[in-house]
Amino acid sequence: MRDLTKEHQAVSGRGLSAFVLAASSILGITTLLAIPVHVAAQAVTPQQQAAAQRTAAQGIPVADLAPDAPSQYTVRRGDTLWDISGRYLRQPWRWPDLWGMNRGQVHNPHLIYPGQVLYLVQRDGRAYLSATPPQGAGGDTLHLSPRVRGDAAEDGAIPSIPAKDIEPFLARPLVLEEDTLASSARLVALPESHVYMGRGDQGYARGIGPDVAPGSDWLVYRPAQPVNDPVTGHVLGYQAEYEGSVRLERGPQGPDAVSVVRATQSQQEMGPGSLLLLQPPRDTVRYMPHAPDVAVDGRVAAVYGGLQYGGARQVIVLNVGSNAGLEPGHVLALSRAGGVTRDITDGNRTIALPDERYGLAFVFRVFKGISYALVTDASNVIAVGDRISSPH
Repeated sequence: MRDLTKEHQAVSGRGLSAFVLAASSILGITTLLAIPVHVAAQAVTPQQQAAAQRTAAQGIPVADLAPDAPSQYTVRRGDTLWDISGRYLRQPWRWPDLWGMNRGQVHNPHLIYPGQVLYLVQRDGRAYLSATPPQGAGGDTLHLSPRVRGDAAEDGAIPSIPAKDIEPFLARPLVLEEDTLASSARLVALPESHVYMGRGDQGYARGIGPDVAPGSDWLVYRPAQPVNDPVTGHVLGYQAEYEGSVRLERGPQGPDAVSVVRATQSQQEMGPGSLLLLQPPRDTVRYMPHAPDVAVDGRVAAVYGGLQYGGARQVIVLNVGSNAGLEPGHVLALSRAGGVTRDITDGNRTIALPDERYGLAFVFRVFKGISYALVTDASNVIAVGDRISSPH
């Protein structure tokens, strides 16, 4: 099985498990799934390193600060990185431009903890955010030095975005590539007295390879409707719902290679036709809010729940992914295409109105041609087909 450990993402608060979409490949099939995980650390990207190095030397213009940016703030439990970014910046996605670091000393500059005090320093028209208080009133150079902690303390760090807003999404639906529907392992039969599997019940499956060891855990899911690209009409993936989990008790036997499984979790009705996916490793990384380094132009392909419209704190599916330069932590602008009207002052000529920008979305999961984002701000309803682009 291909190792896609680096694909895993999660957010978490102290002592709290979060959920994550992970990628795995079984029998040549690539799919997305949702599994509970704990937080681990993320290596700082070259772009974040560069932004932080610039910040440590330059800071940002004072005019870019939020009007009520506090000179000192003590991080509290329940805060998120996005919340704190908004406290200090008119444009929260510019967090790397304000929160600098010394690359040689700080491995994970985006980890901030409850009880940590942040200091806003303004000098010569520039602003800096530091985890150490200013030294003296003179013109001494101030080096930003976020607190360094070991890996053992990292699950106490505040999350990037509210875990509660994405946990319901991550805990249930899956998006599968088209060939998965025909090739995935699947439940084929239950004992005669059963119609559906409940926790502890036995079932029979086909499609599990002979090299998979007994005791391995499998996720059970039900295929649903396709997600179409609103521009091209092409299928981006197939929505599926998480039903539960089973454990392999006996590998494939007989001429039809039938395996025996037993249900360990049952969230919905599982039965013949349900698809199986081997549970991947539970490794995770973190991310921080920042603007894309490249111009992004895409559309909202779906609103979670099969809705046509959505609002703030809802998850949306985008028709672009890593193929468009997206990465977890990117912040995108939401806008609706301007309509057309007639200008009665110019001979009733038809004119196009400008696009209406109305919100922001925080990307938290990215694959080649599809990604997932949480709508953090919205002054209008979100509709399938709305434009997503790099913020300004």
